[in-house]
Order: sequence, then C-alpha cells, then structure tokens
Amino acid sequence: TEEMKAINNKIVNDIMSSMPRFDSDLLKSKASRFLAAHLPLIRTKVKSVLMIIAGTTASKLGQIRQSLYDKTDGIECMNALDSSGVCSWDEAVSGMVDIRVVSHGTSFAPAVDSGKLSIGDNQGVAASNGHNGQQLGSSRRFSLWGALFSNTFSSLVHSLLTTSFHSVHARVVSTLRTSLARAPPFEYMLPHEAHRNALRIATDLDASLRKVSDDAHELLVHAEEREESERRLRQSLYVQTCEIMGRLLNELRRMLLVKQKEEDAIKELIVGRLCHLLKFRLASLPNLLDPKSSPAVLAGLGGGKSTGMISLMELSSSFDLADDDDDGLISIEEAMEAMESAFSGTHFDGAEMVRDTLLLSTSQSGAGDAASGVTNRANGSFAPNKHSSAPQNVTLAELALLSAKGLRHDASGPQSALGTVQSSLDEIVTRCFKGWAQAALSPPLKSFRTKLRETIEVSSTVSDIEWRRMNGLIEKDDDDLLKEIHDPATINDDLTQRQKIVVGHLSPHFLSYLLAVAAVLNRSICPADSLPPVPSLDYAKALGICFSEKEETVNMMVTIRGSLLGEAVSSISQSLKEEVCDIHGGADKELLKQCSPSALIQLLMDVKFVNRCFFERNQNGFLSTSDFVDDSRGVMTRLSQRLSDAVNAAVEDGLSIDRAISERHSQVFVSCGLFLSSIFGEDDRDKHSSLSDSVSNGVGGTSLLLSSSMVTNPLASSRRFTLLPIQAEKSLTELQLRGRYGKKVREEKESKNDVSSGNALGTGFGFLSSMLSTKTR
Repeated sequence: TEEMKAINNKIVNDIMSSMPRFDSDLLKSKASRFLAAHLPLIRTKVKSVLMIIAGTTASKLGQIRQSLYDKTDGIECMNALDSSGVCSWDEAVSGMVDIRVVSHGTSFAPAVDSGKLSIGDNQGVAASNGHNGQQLGSSRRFSLWGALFSNTFSSLVHSLLTTSFHSVHARVVSTLRTSLARAPPFEYMLPHEAHRNALRIATDLDASLRKVSDDAHELLVHAEEREESERRLRQSLYVQTCEIMGRLLNELRRMLLVKQKEEDAIKELIVGRLCHLLKFRLASLPNLLDPKSSPAVLAGLGGGKSTGMISLMELSSSFDLADDDDDGLISIEEAMEAMESAFSGTHFDGAEMVRDTLLLSTSQSGAGDAASGVTNRANGSFAPNKHSSAPQNVTLAELALLSAKGLRHDASGPQSALGTVQSSLDEIVTRCFKGWAQAALSPPLKSFRTKLRETIEVSSTVSDIEWRRMNGLIEKDDDDLLKEIHDPATINDDLTQRQKIVVGHLSPHFLSYLLAVAAVLNRSICPADSLPPVPSLDYAKALGICFSEKEETVNMMVTIRGSLLGEAVSSISQSLKEEVCDIHGGADKELLKQCSPSALIQLLMDVKFVNRCFFERNQNGFLSTSDFVDDSRGVMTRLSQRLSDAVNAAVEDGLSIDRAISERHSQVFVSCGLFLSSIFGEDDRDKHSSLSDSVSNGVGGTSLLLSSSMVTNPLASSRRFTLLPIQAEKSLTELQLRGRYGKKVREEKESKNDVSSGNALGTGFGFLSSMLSTKTR
C-alpha cells in the first residue's frame, strides 16, 4: 500500500511538473466567470428535471434530495476528495473559484442566515450576497450542493406547498358547495345531519393541513441542514397557512352574500356550524401558525429588525382610507391600491400579492410557475377557474392573513395570525346564526305582528265593556249584557264602575310566539350540540381561545339559543315600537287615551311578561350583547313605564293590578315551563307560586283573577331531541330471543310437573284447574 501511494504521488508530481505555468489570478477569474455563466443554466435544467419527477411521493423526493446531497456535500464524498494527498477540496476550490463572482444568483447554505431572505427568492439571496460579499467572502466556501440544489429544493418545496394548499382549499370549498347543493329544504333539515356534514369538512381540513406539513418535513428537513431547512420550511408553512385561511374565510363570507328565499336559511345553518367547528377542531393551526415561525420573527433572529415588513397599523390605515363607506369591506381594486400604498418602500408588490393569494391570476411569477407545473402532475390540473365567481371584496382581517409574508403579526392576542382567524370565524358564526334565526322565526313573527296589529286596532275602537266581552272577561250572559248596554236608562251610567276589574290570561299571540321560539330551538339541535366544544381549558388556550370558568360551556347549543333569543326580543320590541310607540320611542299618548282600561291592563301584562322573560328570567344570555339588545331593553322599559302610568290613571288600585299580573305570569311559567325553560332557563320561584290563591284587594273586595285558570299540568313534549336510530346487531337480537324462548319452555315444563304431582286441583276440574295453575304461576 505504501508503495502504491508513493508511485501515485510520483506520477502526479511528474504530470504537474510537465504542465506549463499559468497565471493563478487569470485562471481563477476565467474559471469563476465560466461557472457564474453556466451554473444558472445548469440549475434551471436541474429544476425542470425535478419538476418532472415532482409527482412522486414526498418520501421518494426526499430520497432523491438525500442522494444528491451525499454526492455533492456528503461526509463520505468530502472525505474521498480530501484523501487525494495533494490538497483538500476546499483548498483546491479556493485557488480556482472567486466566491464573489460565482455567488450572484447562488446561495451557499451552511453559512448564510437565510431567515432574513424570502423563501425561494433567489433575487433576495443575490442582493444579500452582493451587499455582504466583502464581509462573508472569507467565511463562505463554494459548494456544489449550494450552487445547484439547495435553493432549487427550497423553491420546489415552496411550490409544492403552494400547490398542496391550493388543492386543499379547492377540495374544501367543493365539498361544502356539494353539501349545500344536496341539502334538503329548510323545514326538513335534521340537526344531526347538518352537524355530521360540517364535522366531516372540518375534520378533513385539519387532516389535510397536518398531512401537508408532515410531507413537507419529510421532504426538506434532513440532518445535514436541519436548522437551516427547518427554518425555511416553518416560515413557508406559516405564510401558506395564513393565505389558505384568508382565502377560505373570504369564500365562506361570500357564500352568505348570495340572495335566497326569505324563509330558507339552510346555507347560514351549515356554514355557521362549519365555522363553529373550524374554530375548535383545527388542532393543527397552533403549530402551523406558531408566532416563532413568522417571517418577521425569523428575520429578526440575528438581533436586527425585520426590515422590509409593515405592521398591522400601517395596513389598517391604508384600508381605512380605501373604505369610503365605513362598512368594513373594500373592493379588489381598492384592496390592490391599499396594499400598494401600505407596502410602498418595501421589496413586496402589494397588488401582485393580492392577485396571487386570491388566485386572481392564471399564471403566477416565481414559485407560482412552479406551482402550476407541479400541480399538473401531482394533483391533476389545478389552475384558477376563470369561470368561477371571483372575490368582489375583502375585509381587513382577510388582508392581514393574505399579506402574511410581508406583515408583522403580534405574538398573541386578537392581532396575531391565530387570533385573526378565530375572530373572523366568530364574526361569520354570529352573522350566520343571526340570519338563520330571522328566517326560522319569520313565519311565527308574521302571525304575531298580524294579531298584534288587530288587537291594537280593536282596543282603540271599542268600549271597555265590549272589549271585556270579546275577550271573555265578563261572566254575564251575552243577551243580558247586550240589553244592559243598549238600555236607554243606563246610557249615562258608567258601566265600567259597575263591573269589577279582572285580569285575564296572557295574550295568545305573545305566548304562541315564545312557544314557537322554543319549538325552533328543540328541532334545530342534536345531542352533540350540548357537549363542551373543547376537552379542556388548556386545549382552548392552545387554540388561542380564552375561556373563563363561566364561559366554559359555550357550545353550539348556547350559540343557537342565543341567536334565537336575540332575534325574538328584537322582533317583539320592533313590532311593539311600530304599533304602540310614537316617533320619539315612547308610548303614543293619543293611542293610550283611546284604549279602554282593560285593554291597557292586558297590554301592560304582555309587555311586562316579555320584560320578565328576556331581561329577568333569561339565564342564558344572547348570542352577542350588541346595540340591538340595549335598544330592545330601552323600548320595553319605556313602554312598560308609560303603560303603568296609564293604568294607574285609569283604575283605583294599581298595586292589586300589579300583583294580579305577576300571578298570571307565574301561571304561564308553571303551565308552559317545559318549553320556556329550554330557552330562558329554570326559575325555582315560579315552581312555588300558588295557582289557587287569588288576590283579594280588587275593586269591591273581589278577586282580580278569573275563576277559570290555564292548564296547570305540563304538556308532554312532542319533540325534544331527534335521536338517531341505533340498529342492534343481528346476532345479539337472536341470542336474546333464544334466551326468552328457552326460559318460557322451562317455565311451561315446570308448571306441567307441578300439576301432575298429585295436586288435588290438578284432576277433574278441567278449565278451572288450568285457570288456577295459571294464576299460581
């Protein structure tokens, strides 16, 4: 072996001595210029070849990457090159290659902090290399892997991620539109079917996002460049996840803009359930949207600031300038102008960012070209559909997600990437179920308003005794009463003073509307809606959701019930405001003067009942405590006060009237508590109220309540929860039937043995004996 090495060294020395002497600087310059001119061509060819084979699985592509690395910068390869005995590979390359000349358009990964560079952005790499070439030239070495494959694979992975996320978005939207198209009519939609479809879409989206992340890690992250490649990958996953969630939120919001029939809100129901589940079921979002993976954080890892990026405040300022009507929406053209203004002075093109992220352009630059090429082989032909309905407007939250590559998000809170997604989902949920509640309660609301209008018209046109006769509040026969009314001798008498003041039952249209609200709630929920939305508070905290101990049970049941309560109190207060109140919001004094005392008492009882239900007994709250709840409370309070003043002015004993009204309310809660408790909650005070005791402080010492009362026994609910039929296994059913049959046979044998064992009753009595034996069993 030693002899062979000596012979080889002698041969090398002879060859080297026989070669002419060249100027080392001239040779280095020519070799460097040659490599600088041809390496981009070779890299482009390598990229095209890799794009052709990109349709394989991530593991196969990862094996190709590992093999290329082993053949260029692998440990075994470098050891073989350094074992020549003449010089090392680095020494030979440093004598032949000028790093500053070759590095234009090329990155040598091990020594570069690419966290400050855009993903797959060769121009940014070249600019950084050219600017820092003087300082980094001594610390950087020429690497075939860095020159040919490193940035190529990074760009390829970014393109594959772009394509994969586009495919996930298209699949989710397509599945949702198919579900909406195949959904039954609004009145036939079963809640468990809507929950199942929404849960499937949310689960598939979470699994798809996790699979894309796992495949990307399997492809790019390797032991030799783990820190560098993982940093690039985490940043790319962060940006792509923000963009897909921004597109998805925009798509979900735009689905609700399509006009449909007034009483058909199946789209709002399904989309609202989906967004509610997306908020709690996307367990992959905390990892993908980790604040430490954001471009701003990774760009500042070196201790410097994230230059070339803007803050949410700057984006919000540009958005507010474009939003002329202050509705929180701007058109796509206005969004492009706002983004151009916000990103002016940076290396980002705001208008192009909007076009690329919203898939408005059929061809994308840079990674977009790669994305379209990869897609045609990996996931079929995917390109932005020219015939599909393109987005018409965007919100600030959507722009904040779509511009994630150039925006500094907060580390936590509502202005973080995860917080922006959660708040946007909450807004869509609130909007969906508000529209759904309006459509679901539209039929009973029409009936309520019609009956209320008729009641007000009758109350303001007939006399008090006629009003009481029409409502069954007088115990005299109709014939005697009519004679008394038309008797000339009693024309000048005050019949009201001769008749006792009685308080009737709650108006049927008020109670009917509230029972309709309870019925809509009961037929719109399934058992899964009552389950907690998260398994624990720690799980919710990881998703960026802050729950207090009181809000721990905020589930779909609470959401649906809150939306129905909000719509109910808003519609009742608005109806009363239109029929009873004046232009200033108070009770119409002229209208109250035209109404009889009994009609005023009846209206006061109805208004107080609404106040008691929604603002006193209501233990569940509303979907959102917004201005409309405060407005409704103000309308009901002012109306109740005006009616109380009118009643006190019309009758002598107003305190007895109030107690009688309270007693009537208690009767309603007891008799209809099974239904009303589902929307307002249970109140123990109503359970102990006495239905038999009457108020004895009325006019003339008589009772203010009618002798006949409402049904006190709760009615059995015809529809609470729609339970799914569970079919038992056939084998289990057969075993149960066999067991019952065998038991019956044994009992018959034992009875026959008892009869034939000498019992006196067993012989000679025939039919009587058989009856006695049956009775003894």
